[in-house]
Amino acid sequence: MNITKLIIGISILFSLTGCNDWLTVTPKDSLDEDQLFATGAGYRNALHGIYKNMASNAMYGKEMTWGTLDVLGQVYYAYYLPDSYESMSNYKYEDENAKTLIDGMWSKTYNAIANSNNLLSRIGSEDPSKFSGGEMEKNTIEGEALALRALLHFDMLRLFAPAKEESNTTYIPYFEKYPSTYEPNLSISEFMEKVIRDLEKAKTLVAPTDTVSERRDRLNSKNRFTMGTIDGNIEHNVTDLFEAYRGFRINYYAINGVLARAYAFIGKYEEAFNITEEIITAVDNTKQRLFSFTPNADVEENPKTFLDLLFGLSNEKLADNYTAEYNATGKLYVDHYTITFDDNADYRNTKLLTKSGTKYFSTKYLPSSINSITSHICAKLIPMVRLSEMYYIRAEYYASINDFSNAIKEMDIVRDGRECTKGRLDDIIKDEKSFRKELIKEAQREFIGEGQVFFYFKKFNQPIYSSMKESDFTLPLPDSETIL
Repeated sequence: MNITKLIIGISILFSLTGCNDWLTVTPKDSLDEDQLFATGAGYRNALHGIYKNMASNAMYGKEMTWGTLDVLGQVYYAYYLPDSYESMSNYKYEDENAKTLIDGMWSKTYNAIANSNNLLSRIGSEDPSKFSGGEMEKNTIEGEALALRALLHFDMLRLFAPAKEESNTTYIPYFEKYPSTYEPNLSISEFMEKVIRDLEKAKTLVAPTDTVSERRDRLNSKNRFTMGTIDGNIEHNVTDLFEAYRGFRINYYAINGVLARAYAFIGKYEEAFNITEEIITAVDNTKQRLFSFTPNADVEENPKTFLDLLFGLSNEKLADNYTAEYNATGKLYVDHYTITFDDNADYRNTKLLTKSGTKYFSTKYLPSSINSITSHICAKLIPMVRLSEMYYIRAEYYASINDFSNAIKEMDIVRDGRECTKGRLDDIIKDEKSFRKELIKEAQREFIGEGQVFFYFKKFNQPIYSSMKESDFTLPLPDSETIL
């Protein structure tokens, strides 16, 4: 596996070395790393660098959300796609364009994992006095790095392994050491044990930062994506930027959200359900819910509907990058419009899509016409974990015990939040098959531009097109990175 070199500068820059010099770590490289981690501020910068990498175009800034992943999920009309996506849209993974995209996602993700492991290999032995926030800050940095390591590995598994485990089969490695050039491929169950272990430890480390009463309000809808004034009390103002913007970091509730996703992935629906309870009932010091659905009246200003967003990344060029695609010859027109968007009251239809001729385009990533703090947040915000997913996970739990009445109720909480017509699911969902069909349709409405639609089809082994093969859901390992 490629080893990352950390270089000190105005920002932390991360670059992959070539395969032939994996093991070349010069005294200069070691000195740079020692200098970086000599102070608590250096640990902050290293953590920030991981988030910055994750927000790059090769990862969640494009390809692992509204780019390649949504192409794989057939969110867009294949006929109108840019040429670079034609192979991926047709699941021709051996074509050069597809190989380039796959290699970029793989290498950048394992690069970010290596950076997480480098930080984790050092922070455990550090004295809390090195950090301006003491032990709480040290634990927060360690917990976030652990959670990111788990999230990144989990997404690689979801891409490069099948949804259903095959006996005596291993897929990809889980890297826990730095430096490390080799780890054995693991089975899905072995791999997921490590994902869940890291997330469980991470949430314990991060919990005091986000759940103690004097800090809880930093995660409410007014504050988690801004610097914020806590409780309107000037004495509670956030004066340290590292303690602000908790929505742009994998905070305690976001870790729980990923953990619920992980438990649902392996079929432990009751465990997943129990975790979601803490998220959906979380309140600030005024007893207002931390996470709620954005009202229809605010959607034009807030097309990312971030009131229900547990965690997102930040890319200052995001709106510009998406606008360039919007204006390009190859278009990201939304497919399945007539079938999926069948409710004219649903603001995901009326407010988050725009018509271009006879086709529809998602406006989620386009700049808002309203100039405000909220619209500026939206312009750079990359959605990662939503409240709506927690309700879908709860619905999956009820469906797993054949309680479709309560499954509908959980789905309707999201639909009510999006102002859908009431009662539409009551006569539709009657069994597991109809439940899965409607849940996938909900995901198609809810997660446009967020890279999750493909995974909903995959985990239910539901072909997106009749000609699609089950093997199309699993990406091949890049040639240059195949681990033997």
